[in-house]
Amino acid sequence: MKILIACGGTGGHIFPGLSLTQELNERGVSDVLLVGTDHPLEVKLFGSFGLPYRLMPVAKLSANPIKFLKFLVRFITASLRSVKLLFEYRPDVVVGFGGYASFPICKFAALMGKPLFLHEQNCEAGLANRLLALLARRVAVSFKETERAFGKKAVFTGNPIRRKLLSVKKEDALKYYKLDPDKFTVLVLGGSQGSQKINMIVGGMLGLLNEEEKKQTNIIHIAGIKNYDDMRKKYEGSGVDGCVCDFLEDIGYAYAMADLIVSRAGATALFEIAALGIPSIMIPYRFAGGHQYHNAAALEKAGGAIIMDELGLTPQMLKDKIFELKNDKERLNKMSDAAKRFAVPDAATRFADLICNTLSPRGEG
Repeated sequence: MKILIACGGTGGHIFPGLSLTQELNERGVSDVLLVGTDHPLEVKLFGSFGLPYRLMPVAKLSANPIKFLKFLVRFITASLRSVKLLFEYRPDVVVGFGGYASFPICKFAALMGKPLFLHEQNCEAGLANRLLALLARRVAVSFKETERAFGKKAVFTGNPIRRKLLSVKKEDALKYYKLDPDKFTVLVLGGSQGSQKINMIVGGMLGLLNEEEKKQTNIIHIAGIKNYDDMRKKYEGSGVDGCVCDFLEDIGYAYAMADLIVSRAGATALFEIAALGIPSIMIPYRFAGGHQYHNAAALEKAGGAIIMDELGLTPQMLKDKIFELKNDKERLNKMSDAAKRFAVPDAATRFADLICNTLSPRGEG
């Protein structure tokens, strides 16, 4: 069986696609082609995993006339390349992980009669998947709340995560980071491309820490490529023990160190954090349809996270919340247990089962 997986756009789309690929490979499905965008981060990620991949030119839909023209040109180019690739590769199945990057190739695959399976990562279904669902066999969803958006085609699987994250030991992480194991470690995540807002708030918080608080705390901060140099300089002058990096392809050590995570609420990060049972403060990105808020709200409702709205959020407010949680171990333990109950660590297995069972002679598809 030949399977094409369209999973470009952000790291949050790529990693679930890679997780599904690993699961399929272990079942003997070795002919899998990954399709992403020509963003430099994606080129780096796809290349590092040593898997076959193709890149498509894409641009985000925009109301700005100039940006819309760019989108239109790149969409037409991606559509033509998608048709060419489908004829060349001739997949038996196409899987799309949502977002604007997967739309052209998934649409043409379905119109050419290829079985199409979708995965909706977010609690609030995105426009691309809502449109493509009309052509799909099944739509796997990360959140139970999303099933209603796709009716009978929806199947709850959870969001595929990187399996190796679950096996990283804290002892190995301590050797990697060389941080004090007795200190409370906060991991700051802003998504695969970083978050300028979170960087600004955490950067401001560094100057508010007194000497005793600095002695009690480690911070591992993934700042994103654009803001890495500025954040590194802020930490160097702060007296806070920590580690600043632009992007972590292998984030397992950082997760293993973390006692608390401050993060955006993209679905992939959220489900990785939940599977590891790490309490979190979620600061959802307010734009892109507001889908991150709905993701975070689901985990907060389950008891595994606290939401702080970035609108009006100050460095002092974040500092107070971090140390409030640090000093309440019973609450942290309850949040950890709730996050684990919310998690779906076998999501890749569930999604692979859905594809294989639907296509089997006795399947429903």
